[in-house]
Amino acid sequence: MSINVTGAYVYYVIPVLGGIPITQTAVSSFIVMILLCTAFVLLGRNLEKRPGKMQVLVEKGVSMITNLTASAMGKHNVHWTPFMGCLFLSSICGSYIGLTGFLRSSTADVNCTGTWALMVSFIIWANNIKHNGIGNFLKNYINPMNIISDLAQPLSMAFRHFSNVSVGGIISSIIYAALTLLSTVIIGVVSSAGWLMAVALIVAGALMYLLWAKKTGKIMHKILAFITLAIGLFGLLEVTGIIAGVPIFTYGIPAVLSVYFDFFSGFIQALVFTLLSMVYIGISLPEPEKAEEN
Repeated sequence: MSINVTGAYVYYVIPVLGGIPITQTAVSSFIVMILLCTAFVLLGRNLEKRPGKMQVLVEKGVSMITNLTASAMGKHNVHWTPFMGCLFLSSICGSYIGLTGFLRSSTADVNCTGTWALMVSFIIWANNIKHNGIGNFLKNYINPMNIISDLAQPLSMAFRHFSNVSVGGIISSIIYAALTLLSTVIIGVVSSAGWLMAVALIVAGALMYLLWAKKTGKIMHKILAFITLAIGLFGLLEVTGIIAGVPIFTYGIPAVLSVYFDFFSGFIQALVFTLLSMVYIGISLPEPEKAEEN
């Protein structure tokens, strides 16, 4: 059974408790969980006193997240390192899994990032109750601004992460569609002008490269010459009926955008979400001396 919905696709609905949907997000999250657990087991076994290259990289990564946790939350909270490491890896892998082409990024679903944000908020509230008591915790909400603040925190964390990942995919799709349309229009104009126009562009592109771009050595000049040559070549192929409708402008440009939207932005959002979690939880867990003073 499959259902089309706005957002994550529903593969199946388990007919219990009113129906439990198995969505793209759930499948992607489960696959990420399995991959991370497998990686942890494989990388954490057979550790040697004289580490190999892989063990050195793993130890370096563990040291980095440990130092980051100690810096953001205080050394007394360094035991939160495994939780923060799992949160970061789940976030970044959840974003990158969308690059497979057949799986959806779990972080592109607000239900996923919203669950993480609520989990962090519950930890903060539990710490406040543990250290200040339920009475002082509830007394804090006499001021309506504190209620708004506590509600805004998980919402801002969830929507910041979700929107950056999902909007990046939307922008890439829009640009891809625009480049496809541009390719159709330009190649159509060249092919409608006849084979002479196509041959003229091929010759012009070759001359631009040999007599201009090659001498200057500038990459933009080479790109311009290559585009002119490619337009003429594909225009000629369309005139002769060999091929038709090839979106030449979609080659390369979306891949460059993917480096930012999929790789860079995914990494930055995972780091920001983890850092915010460290800071918020760290505030609710002050050093014992400071907690006694308060």
